[in-house]
Amino acid sequence: MTRCRLVLPLVAALFALAAPAAHAASAPPKTAKLYFTAGEQFSVVERTLPSASSGALSAITALLRGPTATERARDIATQIPDGVTIKQLTSDKDSAVIELSPSFLEGIPRDATSRTTAQEAELSARLGQVIFTLTQFPGIGSAKVLSDGLLLEADLGRKDFRKPLTGPVIMKSPAGPAVAGIKEVQQRLADFGFLPAGAVDGLAGYQTQQAIMAFQAWHGLQRDGVAGPMTKQKLAKAGRPQPRGTGPARRLEVHRAKGVALEIVGGKVVRAIHVSAGGPGTETPAGTYTVFRKELRSWSVPFSTWLPYASYFNNGIAFHEYADVPAFPASHGCVRVPAPEAKGVYAFATNGTTVVVL
Repeated sequence: MTRCRLVLPLVAALFALAAPAAHAASAPPKTAKLYFTAGEQFSVVERTLPSASSGALSAITALLRGPTATERARDIATQIPDGVTIKQLTSDKDSAVIELSPSFLEGIPRDATSRTTAQEAELSARLGQVIFTLTQFPGIGSAKVLSDGLLLEADLGRKDFRKPLTGPVIMKSPAGPAVAGIKEVQQRLADFGFLPAGAVDGLAGYQTQQAIMAFQAWHGLQRDGVAGPMTKQKLAKAGRPQPRGTGPARRLEVHRAKGVALEIVGGKVVRAIHVSAGGPGTETPAGTYTVFRKELRSWSVPFSTWLPYASYFNNGIAFHEYADVPAFPASHGCVRVPAPEAKGVYAFATNGTTVVVL
């Protein structure tokens, strides 16, 4: 997150210790929108609220309970940990103060300077769900959010989640050093579809490392991106990957456990690319989908981050470029693609392309 975050002790003077229901901003509506997530985007659902209670309080309470079983079956998720409760909710002069139980910060350091970029993005998504759900109600334009005695955000509103005026920084992968024997390794990888022919340059750069990881994953080897003895032995007798799923002759297959995406044309694999799908709790749902939206520079509202070369195929779940594509599932449901391969995947995944997630 690029916003400045204050981390201060909870001060009792921030709000009066009154019953939450006594501070409803307005008469509750019959329904309210709950801001859940799908991939790296919001997924909004409508819920009927109890007419006898505060609309804002009821909506946040429902949000914290998470998606229903039916909603989860539609691949709707939440970034807010289980068990989070409201300790207090007050509102005054177009602003609210909401204090949430300590578990809201589960997995995120209390000290903002100790947080990684991924942890900041995760906190942004949790705050975004709360802020967007709260600020739909008249009289609440922004909110202070507190948890575990910390003021996480002061006067945070929807405007703070807007797309920046400047676009994402175009990622450039270093060429890498010249390594003895690497050109032969690259040629074998290109022969089997793990590397573009134009990338056979004798330099052990990031694209070659990712291609080696895809090859290692496909053949059940340790994914370290290094062409060691076992990898070279397998390269000497391997072949081009074969499709495992079913579908049109031209399609994309995502093998989540292996971390490999296959571009298939005429029923044959033309490229095999290292990817990282959804991690524990936010797994990329298995199934057959269709690419329906393309955004060269997509903005993730809840996570406050750019998603370059995004091809959406299931609600807010997309293929997109990402700086960190590890050797294990790590995303929030999307399929992360290494920077050198992102443009090619974007070009292949045209609108209407079938995506099979296995």
